[in-house]
Amino acid sequence: MDVQLLRAVQAGDVQSVDELVQTMPADALAGDEGSRLLRAAAFAGHADAVPALLDAGVDPTRAWGEGIDPVSWAADHGASVFLQELLSSDLSPWRKQVPRRMERAALEIARAWLTVDPELELRRRLGALQDDSAVVECKQIPVTDWGLRATRIRLTLADGRQAEIQTSHRAIVTFLENRLDVPVSHDELLARALFDADPQSCDWMEAQVVLAQRPNPEETFRWAAGLVAHPSVSTRRFATELLHRLSFHERRFKAEALETLRPRLRTEEDPIALDSVIGAFAEYTGRGDVTGLLPHARHLDPEIRRRVAIELVVAIGEPPQRAYRPDPPLIPFDTPPNVVATLIELASDVDGQTRANALFTLADSGIDTTAVRDLMTAHLTDDYPAARVHAAAGLALREDLYGLEVLRQIGAGADFLTPVGQRVDSVERILAHRAAERRNADSSGET
Repeated sequence: MDVQLLRAVQAGDVQSVDELVQTMPADALAGDEGSRLLRAAAFAGHADAVPALLDAGVDPTRAWGEGIDPVSWAADHGASVFLQELLSSDLSPWRKQVPRRMERAALEIARAWLTVDPELELRRRLGALQDDSAVVECKQIPVTDWGLRATRIRLTLADGRQAEIQTSHRAIVTFLENRLDVPVSHDELLARALFDADPQSCDWMEAQVVLAQRPNPEETFRWAAGLVAHPSVSTRRFATELLHRLSFHERRFKAEALETLRPRLRTEEDPIALDSVIGAFAEYTGRGDVTGLLPHARHLDPEIRRRVAIELVVAIGEPPQRAYRPDPPLIPFDTPPNVVATLIELASDVDGQTRANALFTLADSGIDTTAVRDLMTAHLTDDYPAARVHAAAGLALREDLYGLEVLRQIGAGADFLTPVGQRVDSVERILAHRAAERRNADSSGET
């Protein structure tokens, strides 16, 4: 086995895994070596290395040394993200496909965990039901680099033997039922999400995703709308988050959604639920009346102020398509003055990310006034890096040469794959496009 590749898989070094597998001969990983690498990724908890392995020909159906296949292992161990990566083969025809019978078997394996006490089941498997010396560790662990998490239960005996699972079997059941077209009610999916009531858990997230993708969004909307004032905080969080997800597409129930959300803007006291209410309201209203959002610009919770700062983009709309001209330097805009004033206030917030969000919204807008330019200039020395980037980007997009110089200095040492690198590249592309348009216009004028 390629030791370098094995170490990269165990470390979750996705870039190295991708580079190394591309140097290997075709079908080199289709057999036992690829199977061992997939097992190493599973036991190390690095699901993000799986796509590169599958693309290189690793067989997700090939049994490991213990006689269990990777799909069944993931279903048994509650490794929801790992399982979904294995089954994503159907999106890539060059990968080895997982047969439906294996998915159905995995569904039954995961379902069995929903009716047992996880710790007792681990004890039973190790033959330690009465072993008082066994050490039980229950810990939340990250399973993605964007914040999704699971609870890991690990049982360790005095002789060193261990058994562990992630308690994300409800997410696996929900995911597989959806793939296999197994009917399940809205209330059942809610119950699974609320079992641990953690909005960042796999169980919660999978229930959200499946409900948002159902073929009858009107039915799902009305079910969720009936829960937005529920006495349970967790239920309100789930319902309002679902309404927010449903708002990402044009909906026939837009007016009804606004009627549901408008009173929640005034009465919702839980910051997490309110965050979703604000996001959903902004999406549904579009360039409509956003005055209901403005009072929350001074909310005590910085997460709410951050949300308002980024969602006020809906009141601004798309930036003007024509190039900025040095004469006159200021362009007209029709954004309500109270929205502009609120964004300027948020751009001076004590919370760095709130400032960054407000500056980002202003930077990409068509709002170009002396006050906005002065604000951006003042934040070129902001102690929060993202705020500096967006202030410099905003000035550069307004053809301010000093702002462009500062932006280029910030991006000089930034990797292109980082948010800073991509932001600088995006601004440079816009400016290059404007310059090309001007040259074309000048050439047309000459002829």
